[in-house]
Amino acid sequence: MSPHNSPDNEVLLSASSSFEDLTEYALAGNRAGMASALKAYEDRSTEVGKVLSARARHIMESLVSRILNANERGDTQSVALQAVEAYRTLIESLDPQGLAVPVQVSLLDYTGFKLEVVLHAKTPDWPAVQQTVEEARKLWAFLESHVTDKGLRDAVSTMIAGMSKAATARNAEMAVFAAQMDLALVDLLEKYFQRPAK
Repeated sequence: MSPHNSPDNEVLLSASSSFEDLTEYALAGNRAGMASALKAYEDRSTEVGKVLSARARHIMESLVSRILNANERGDTQSVALQAVEAYRTLIESLDPQGLAVPVQVSLLDYTGFKLEVVLHAKTPDWPAVQQTVEEARKLWAFLESHVTDKGLRDAVSTMIAGMSKAATARNAEMAVFAAQMDLALVDLLEKYFQRPAK
């Protein structure tokens, strides 16, 4: 975590990492990992509730309830779908003024995870894929002018173009690869924005 994040944002970012983990474990069918991620969030939930708005708190309670029910049924696909939305809810609750890394970078992370989850289904929901890709495109349209590193900028732009092409062609294999590239490039974007100011 960056020392430049506000305390409330640190609480939300820490909690959001539990849902990143839960999404990955659910997609892998790792029951022990899922239990660990759920426990990690449970340990933070009271603190998180104090930071969230009443609306966001209600959404989180509903999502966590659905996650627990799906987990009991052994429906890992549903766990992953709800977990990625819980991640988004926490990210959208961040105070943009108290962040070292723009919130759009974390939302770009969300789009990568969402694509992986939707494409993991036996029959991918292509309209949902298209919607998520369009969201990623808009996020990058905002961020692009803030990234002066040409190599990184070109890499993300190429990834977004590939993601769009895969969604239009309904090419699941290509779309999964684009989603994986999204997640890898988000890591680089985070490092870029966390670099010391010159």
